[in-house]
Amino acid sequence: LEFRRVLFRSRGVNMAVAAATELGKKVVIMDASFQFGDVGVLLNLNPKNKSIADLIPEVEAGELESVNTFVINHSAGIRVLLAPPSPEMAELITPSGVKKVIEALRRDHDLVIVDCTSYFNDTTLAILDSADVILTMLSLEITSIKNMRLFLEVTQQLGYETGKIRLVLNRADSALGIRVADVEHSIGRKVDDTIVSDGRSVVYALNRGVPFFLSNREAQVSQDILRLTRAVVGERTQVASADDSGKSAQKKSLFAWR
Repeated sequence: LEFRRVLFRSRGVNMAVAAATELGKKVVIMDASFQFGDVGVLLNLNPKNKSIADLIPEVEAGELESVNTFVINHSAGIRVLLAPPSPEMAELITPSGVKKVIEALRRDHDLVIVDCTSYFNDTTLAILDSADVILTMLSLEITSIKNMRLFLEVTQQLGYETGKIRLVLNRADSALGIRVADVEHSIGRKVDDTIVSDGRSVVYALNRGVPFFLSNREAQVSQDILRLTRAVVGERTQVASADDSGKSAQKKSLFAWR
């Protein structure tokens, strides 16, 4: 399960690289797996004092210009805001602080990619509320399909429009006894994008700390990532407005027990 989670997270990193190198966008990726972030490992970055945990107190104090101090320029042509270096530091990160960070990143970049955890909490909800497009990945496995169905039910309760969520089928060419049509019937909507398997290219790149989009740009998995990136960049729309204030309050109440 841990290996699979890292592979999923690598898709976000490679989307960022594809948007920067192929589409000429100014891109930043923020690692929002605040306890066990992997983006730094995937990009061979490991600074101890440049993470969102260090940035949040300054942003909360109104020092928005501090954002650039903590965002790292990577040789792949992207910028990176890392997760905290130790799990306990995740407690320093607040939903309001995360929203302010995202707003600041948006002002200076064409594309902000936020790599989230796979569970709901107040901070993740704040990120999802702020997103223009939510990419959510599933695979041809019964547990993944079940979890996706539950996720979509929650997003309906949150009041998200269908167009805000884009379903991506990972390892779509795997022969596991479940067809794409079966998946779509089970979750009640179409799969928007597919990414093929390429364990050799992906794992080799992971072990070197180099995005596979750079190390093997002609591979089918890299081409699938580029196609997905073009689609997302082309259809981005601003979903938040002043009229959503009442709806936001209703969304928060769904997580009142926290």
